[in-house]
Amino acid sequence: MPTTMSQVTKGQLLDKTLMLNENNQTSISSWKAILSYTIVALFLFFEMGVQVSPSVMTEQLMQDLNIDAFGLGLMSGFYFYTYTCMQIPSGFLFDRFRPRNVITLAIIICALGCAFFGFSSNIYLGSMARLLMGFGSAFAFVAVLVVTADLFASKHFAFITGITQMLAAFGAMAGQMPLSYTVSHLGWRNTLFMLTVIGCILALFVWTLLNYKKDVLTCIHKNEKNKTNYRFRDILANKQTWIIALYACLLWAPMSGFASLWGVPFLEHVYNMSRDSAAFICSMMWLGLALASPLLGWISTAWRSRVWPLIISSLIGAIAFGILLIFHINSVAWLATVIFIAGAACAGQALSFTVIKEINAAQYRASAIGFNNMAVVISGAIFQPALGKLLNFHCDAMGFAGCQTQHYLTSMLLILGAYIVSLGLALFFIKESFSLDEEISFAKDAQTAKI
Repeated sequence: MPTTMSQVTKGQLLDKTLMLNENNQTSISSWKAILSYTIVALFLFFEMGVQVSPSVMTEQLMQDLNIDAFGLGLMSGFYFYTYTCMQIPSGFLFDRFRPRNVITLAIIICALGCAFFGFSSNIYLGSMARLLMGFGSAFAFVAVLVVTADLFASKHFAFITGITQMLAAFGAMAGQMPLSYTVSHLGWRNTLFMLTVIGCILALFVWTLLNYKKDVLTCIHKNEKNKTNYRFRDILANKQTWIIALYACLLWAPMSGFASLWGVPFLEHVYNMSRDSAAFICSMMWLGLALASPLLGWISTAWRSRVWPLIISSLIGAIAFGILLIFHINSVAWLATVIFIAGAACAGQALSFTVIKEINAAQYRASAIGFNNMAVVISGAIFQPALGKLLNFHCDAMGFAGCQTQHYLTSMLLILGAYIVSLGLALFFIKESFSLDEEISFAKDAQTAKI
């Protein structure tokens, strides 16, 4: 573990921290920590439903708002503008105010966006409503990680972050089904009003139940860091912050560029699949990500290393996606397995949030997490249009509809390149970050075992 303090100083700090934890009377019980996490995780589920809602009401929106497919895509995309821009500000707010206040306000704004969207009569009102929805939703993922860092021992952060990524992935897979059913039976406007009511109820739960004091370890590190006059600009001045953010951006490219958009047409053209079959096979990437994220977090803590799991993630992803592009896999089962593995390899992106937390000061960890999440979100804005541009370039002579197998294979080399560059970053540039927090947590467990 890289550190500037001597082993004697480190040992003295461990002893001091353990003694302060023994005398601390403000730490909350495990059940309340789990309850608080669950409540905030429900916000993440709610945000996923809000995010994908236009995809299950496309025809109704186009008809009622008198817009074409481009207009629908443009209106829906307004969600991501504020979502991306609010990542760092959301971290600032979590660093300065109680999570209960910030999360409650964010849910209310998101719910108001749903209500305004339900009342929308044209593309302009709909776009403004999507801006509000994205503004409130921007706090969801950061909120879960902040509450996790506040209420759970540091040694559990990587594993719980993996669980959080798993919940988000399952939300992306399953969120459309109940909304589609509701739209069919109630209509799209009533569905949005229903989401508004759910949001208001969730905000009430958060305000009532999410009420805790900061963990003692956070307070200790705040006091230590305040002595050095640490500021957010130091996060940006930290080269590792940018390297980790770039790693997260690249390792999310397969999910944002392939699984979320171009994977289905790739499988249709390269493997002659029906759209439904291609969508099912492509969803295996989300399943792989969901199952591997908590596993990789647990492995990184068990090994007391962050770098090696990041290396393994990128390496496995590069191999799996390389197989997908180089070999024509005749078995559907094997094809699903390779895509599952390629998605599981992206779990390193979830682990990057643990690294970003460990390499920055405790009082600015929410801001650092927000910065990293912004890099992840930008991945979609970069790789989705980039892949489309490559396909247009290769298919220019015949038009986009005339794209052939080789055109798709050549364009998807960009995704393979993202895996490979992330592997290079993990091998040569990312430094080990397994931190003092984890050592303190393990020391506490050892001390308890002796007693």
